[in-house]
Amino acid sequence: MRIYCVIISLKWLKSAQLQREPSLTSADLAQIHYQAFTTERSWSAIEFETLMEQSGVFVISQSHCFALGRLVVDELEVLTVACAPSHQKQGYGRAVVAKLLDKAACNGGLWGFLEVGSNNNPAISLYNSLGFAQVGLRKRYYDRKGGPSVDALILRKSLILLY
Repeated sequence: MRIYCVIISLKWLKSAQLQREPSLTSADLAQIHYQAFTTERSWSAIEFETLMEQSGVFVISQSHCFALGRLVVDELEVLTVACAPSHQKQGYGRAVVAKLLDKAACNGGLWGFLEVGSNNNPAISLYNSLGFAQVGLRKRYYDRKGGPSVDALILRKSLILLY
């Protein structure tokens, strides 16, 4: 299983290699989330802290970008991914999501799923390029500041790769 996990990491971490760095605090995560999500309510430091205290929750971070997910039995729910605007479109988002998927697979995850705004084309493109496919739709799922609600696409991906 360890070889499998390394293969996934090497396959997806080409453009922005993850480096060991001190973990971001809940306040850091809240600040990045606030910068990244300007059209909806961002999460508070307390919300991040509460989530990170739960079992099965993983946070992968690098250079003002992070992915947070929760593994329940064999299913990873990608809860949020955020990159500060200055670090978007540079491969950091792909790197942290790929590492999150890898970590879940190494801990018994068989499936990954997430919700993404139907109008968030950059994120949809990223998730599709990582092998996620749409399996559902939640109508008017995301409330937007001063605008209409946005549908959420439900995406799913197998974490098992056959070589």
